[in-house]
Amino acid sequence: FFFHAEHGIRDAQESRGLGDVYKRQVSSFGLIISTLSIVPAMMVGAFATGMGYGIATPAASNLLARTVEAKRRGLIFSIKQSGVPIGGVLLGLIVPRIAQDYGWVTGILSVAITLLILAVFLQIIRNYFDKDLDKNRKISPFETLEALKLAFGDPRLRPLAISSFIYAMMQLSIFTYFVVFLVEKVDFTPVLAGFVFSIMHLGCTFGRPFLGWVSDRVLPARPLLSLVGFCIFFCSLALISLNNQWPYPSILLLSAITGLITAGWNGVYISEIARVVDPKQIGRATGGVSAFTFFGVAIGPAVFSGVLEFSGDYTAPLLILGIAAVSYTHLRAHETPEHRGCRHVREKKKGGGGGGGGGG
Repeated sequence: FFFHAEHGIRDAQESRGLGDVYKRQVSSFGLIISTLSIVPAMMVGAFATGMGYGIATPAASNLLARTVEAKRRGLIFSIKQSGVPIGGVLLGLIVPRIAQDYGWVTGILSVAITLLILAVFLQIIRNYFDKDLDKNRKISPFETLEALKLAFGDPRLRPLAISSFIYAMMQLSIFTYFVVFLVEKVDFTPVLAGFVFSIMHLGCTFGRPFLGWVSDRVLPARPLLSLVGFCIFFCSLALISLNNQWPYPSILLLSAITGLITAGWNGVYISEIARVVDPKQIGRATGGVSAFTFFGVAIGPAVFSGVLEFSGDYTAPLLILGIAAVSYTHLRAHETPEHRGCRHVREKKKGGGGGGGGGG
């Protein structure tokens, strides 16, 4: 959360390549220190890994915004975001096998070494991306607050911050509990539930570029994100009704659709950030909005777990998160600043005039 916002200060006058270099170095350090197998070291390692992860999106947004045509941003940003589920699938296929054959420490070190190799490679090519780097620019913790203020204070960004917060809560809750959900409610074995979960990841992998293409060619980003909110609600209703009487192919289809809907929106909202703000503010804006996204990532599974523990059933937490996705406040959040401006003009005419307008 902190480093998503902090890295938002890396605007057009700062480094693009630097972000990914530091990401790999910090994440690698976090993984290595976690192998000490003591709780304090693992806590430090987890925090350091999160620091590295938080830098990624703002840095990539800066780079892509400079190099990708505006009419293709939705697709390209979404393809970039597809690297996350693809990486998750590769991690699940490769690292457990290494850990099984050579121990869990070797499994973690294999990832850390991969990150260090990537850091060296990026260090070699970073000068190509850092052509307009301002080496005198200082990084301050107070810049974190500035990025958050920009994300929530700008009427063009606030809807994206709110929607990504809610969607991230649903996404991480589903991804965290889906295997257990299938075992407990559908009577699947853990192995079979894990396979169905991989289908959800595939839905996410293909869903991100698909929704990015839709936002470029069919439906603009904001109404598309509103539609995603409705689809999340219907996915939650479908999951509530899921039981061991469902045909297996239907369960696979629901898993793929749920992955597409609950995790396919990321590239769309990131490309929309790049569209609405000044190019010099893309890093800061992306960092600030993404911090709200990761706040949803952090608290979503905890909220889901608390409601599940209190109610004793999956219906209540799924319904709460589904309703949140289509709540009245959330729907208004997707009204474009242009529409707000038109309504403001109409209200001003009705009232016979009145105070001066906002901006941005």
